[in-house]
Amino acid sequence: MDRNPMGAEPTSTALRPTRAAQREPILDVLRGFALLGILIINIELMRGADFYRLVGGEPVAAGGAADRVVHFLSGWLVAGKFLSSFAILFGIGAALIAMRAWRAGRSPRRLLARRYGVLLLFGVAHMVLLFPGDILFAYGLAGMVLLAFVGVRARTALWWTIGILTVQLLIGLGVTAFAPDAPADDPVAAGVARFVERHAEQTLTAYQDGGYGAVVAANAWQSLLIQPSTLLLLPWVVALFLLGFAVGASGLLADLPAHRRGLRTAMVTGLAVGLPLNLPAGFVGPLSVGGVAPGGDVGALLAVAGQVVGAPALAVGYLSALALLCLRRGPMRRLAATGRMALTAYVLQSALALLVFAGFGLYDRLTPAQALLVVVAIWVVLLVACPLWMRHFRFGPLEWLWRTLTYGQRQPLRAG
Repeated sequence: MDRNPMGAEPTSTALRPTRAAQREPILDVLRGFALLGILIINIELMRGADFYRLVGGEPVAAGGAADRVVHFLSGWLVAGKFLSSFAILFGIGAALIAMRAWRAGRSPRRLLARRYGVLLLFGVAHMVLLFPGDILFAYGLAGMVLLAFVGVRARTALWWTIGILTVQLLIGLGVTAFAPDAPADDPVAAGVARFVERHAEQTLTAYQDGGYGAVVAANAWQSLLIQPSTLLLLPWVVALFLLGFAVGASGLLADLPAHRRGLRTAMVTGLAVGLPLNLPAGFVGPLSVGGVAPGGDVGALLAVAGQVVGAPALAVGYLSALALLCLRRGPMRRLAATGRMALTAYVLQSALALLVFAGFGLYDRLTPAQALLVVVAIWVVLLVACPLWMRHFRFGPLEWLWRTLTYGQRQPLRAG
């Protein structure tokens, strides 16, 4: 059996998913918060072909004043922050699963490997069928890498986090500072631009005039363009998984009220570091879109620092502030219910957005500010539907399938 660094004493308890009475509701609130927040960025990919235009080197206008405000606030306060939050929470979840496995006298690696293997399959299906900007696939890969660190202590995991982020920052700064500009007549760049333009036209046709099969084909091609850049962030995601694993292994979640001072320190530090470091991302925008981008290499270097260090710092500030609020006023039940079925809700967000933009023919026809209204509408649906579902069932439908495949036995679905 793997070395147990958490001090969990083995028992004869069978290894099963966490029961509702054993869950930490504040952790579910944090998951729900991260889930809703990530839609603000995802909608930028969902609403139109701006991503294709950017990859093809075509400038994209910011639009009116409301769109500029949305872009700035999304880049500054949202882009990368909720992706970071989810990664940290995934790491916490891995630590809690490992703790339960050790208590049951089992190795956590095999269980976690099945868990992340199923997540990889979910990610592939999600990116092709619903949303090419899927993050589940990258999280599944990061989880597989995390298996190598399952036996480390919390402090060691934290040092690995710092080390990986430092290396990622140095590489990002070096590439940004010293990468040569492509010549104006570069045939490779011209070929890429033609390829992107062709598929942008096909995607527009598929979403506005084609059937679902055409949309799936368009999503497959767009996934091939988006996912490689997502995978370049894999070390960064692994570092955040390790940060969450360190938090979970530290025992903080066993008694959150006793750690109020630590949460306040994390909140103040995260906000103080994250807010200024992420300012350049506000000027660039959530998809490098916006007519107010800063010029010069300094702005690009600051944006790299904001992505690698500032986004996780601000995520820690957000999560700590929300945890403190829940300790003071109690967990928010609607948000907690949404967090309990976060995987299902994440996929449902994509399905609802696809219905809006493909089903109603609104793809590439809404401005960023108008698309934000779609985000709010989807939030309302989730905050109503998820609590209703959880009144009658133990898990969301995808959570039920995920747990059944992970634990190798059919899980009870109905509550009671």
